[in-house]
Amino acid sequence: MKPAKFDYYRPGTIDEAVVILERYEGDARVLAGGQSLVPMMNFRLATPAAIVDLNHIPRLSDIAAADGVVRIGAMARQRQIEFAPLVAERLPLLHEALRWVGHLPTRTRGTIGGSIANADPAAEIPMVLQVLGGEVVVRDLQGGRRIGAPDLFLGPLTTSLEPSEIITEVRFPVMPHRHRFCDRRIRAAQG
Repeated sequence: MKPAKFDYYRPGTIDEAVVILERYEGDARVLAGGQSLVPMMNFRLATPAAIVDLNHIPRLSDIAAADGVVRIGAMARQRQIEFAPLVAERLPLLHEALRWVGHLPTRTRGTIGGSIANADPAAEIPMVLQVLGGEVVVRDLQGGRRIGAPDLFLGPLTTSLEPSEIITEVRFPVMPHRHRFCDRRIRAAQG
C-alpha cells in the first residue's frame, strides 16, 4: 500500500522545523529514521498532512559528555551510538541494550530521538532512559524545555510531547563505575 498524499519539508534548522509544525496545527509529523512512521503511513494508520524531515539539520547527531551527563543528539543513529566509545565507557547499560534493538538495518537507520518519541513499551531505548533517570530536551516556537523520563512517558505509544515540539537532545546521567546491571530476555513458551 502507498501512503496518503502529504506535503514534504526538509528544513535546515530546528527553528524552521518548529515553524512548519506550528503552521500545521498538529497535523504534521517529524521524520527521523522513519522505522515506525513510514510503515504506519504505508498502511494508512498515520495520515499526516505534512512530513518535516529532520535528517538535514546539522549537529543533531552529536554525542558528548560534560558535568556527569552524556548528551546525545536526537538524530544520532542507533548504530552510531552502539559503537561510540563514550557510550560504551559511561553508559554501559545503553551500550548493551542497543545490541538487542531490532536488527542491523533498523539500528543503522533508527534514531535515539525517534525511538523515544515512539514510546513503544517493548523498546530498549525508552526503558534505559527510564532506568537511568534521563531526560529529553525539546524545542518549539516558545523555546525549549527539559522533560524527565517519568513525565515523558504517559502510556504505551503515548508521550507528553506537544504536536509542535521536537526532541533535540537526550541526556543520560553517567553510570557510576561500580554499578552493575543485567539484561534478561524471557521468551513465551511455544505450544
